[in-house]
Amino acid sequence: MDVRRKVRQWIKTIMRRLLLPALYRISCAMAPRIQEDLVLFADARHKEFPEDMRLVSAQMRQEGFQVVSWNHDFSELGFGESLRAMLGFMGYYARARYVFLCDYYLPVVSVRKRKGTKVIQLWHACGAYKKFGYDAKDDVGYVKSQDMFQNFDLVAVSAERCRDIYANAFHLPKERVQALGVSRTDLYFSNSYRKQCREEFFALHPEAEGKKILLWAPTFRQNASEAKIVGIEEMEWLSRKLPPEWHIVKKLHPHAEKAYGLSDSKIPTERLYEVADVLVTDYSSVVFDFALTGKPMILFAPDYREYGQKRGFYLELKELPARLVTEPEELLRLVVSGDYQIPKEQYQEFVNRHLAMCDGKATERIVRYCMRME
Repeated sequence: MDVRRKVRQWIKTIMRRLLLPALYRISCAMAPRIQEDLVLFADARHKEFPEDMRLVSAQMRQEGFQVVSWNHDFSELGFGESLRAMLGFMGYYARARYVFLCDYYLPVVSVRKRKGTKVIQLWHACGAYKKFGYDAKDDVGYVKSQDMFQNFDLVAVSAERCRDIYANAFHLPKERVQALGVSRTDLYFSNSYRKQCREEFFALHPEAEGKKILLWAPTFRQNASEAKIVGIEEMEWLSRKLPPEWHIVKKLHPHAEKAYGLSDSKIPTERLYEVADVLVTDYSSVVFDFALTGKPMILFAPDYREYGQKRGFYLELKELPARLVTEPEELLRLVVSGDYQIPKEQYQEFVNRHLAMCDGKATERIVRYCMRME
């Protein structure tokens, strides 16, 4: 571990154990009662409001709640700016009836929250692919205690199969993890949304019109602050070798974009699924979202044996409705030949098992479940 990372983790530890709890206690003293109509949406990794929470936010507004969004990219903020952002968050956190997240959020887990406040983790991924949370040491390595996620009152997941996995990864009772679906995926069932995605893409990328589109969307290795991408040189080679009827769109994970800056489009990954003819990825959870399109996928994972031993998976790669390749030459052969189709029965079985509650009605189920929580 380098010195800079040690310093960051030391600062996080001080904030989690001392500063943030003190700020919360002060905020609670200033607001002795929960504001029953206040809903807070918080995120620490995006400047803009995350797509993962937009539909729930809109639904809560329709239900008559006062909605506050509190999103910052803390990786780009200095210590003073971060502190001010967290101080402002604690003022709302002390009063909110509901707090919605879609990722880890240090201020939420750093205090023992009020009983009247309910924290709902929407998470940012469907299914359960590579290990995370307490199942993966690198994921929450700066936290030594075993109660980091105890403030979560609800974790919404994409299928019944995921409940045990998420409960173990977050060290939560299983009853707090419910198969309600992933709100973001409701958009994929909207004809108008899919039309918007196509129009937006071809307006920005007219050179792709009339071509077959290969979307390369890999995840990163190591941790978010030291994101590493595997396969960049191989994909550059592939782009030179593919016939002219193909158009490649390289779309890196947001954490890796900051380090590499290699993405070919500013359009969010989930808005590229509609235009892609085939997805090439590795260990990214985009396989679950993309599976809802029914389109073919290829897993290009040169390091899959090493990665599997180091990080670990919740499923066998052969369960995925995708062809697995480790060499760029084999990837080229599959793409050119079109030999990447998977039997429809195998594909549908995967969707039924891992995405059963992603049916276009997840947002409504999540909101209704929250309204029933005591």
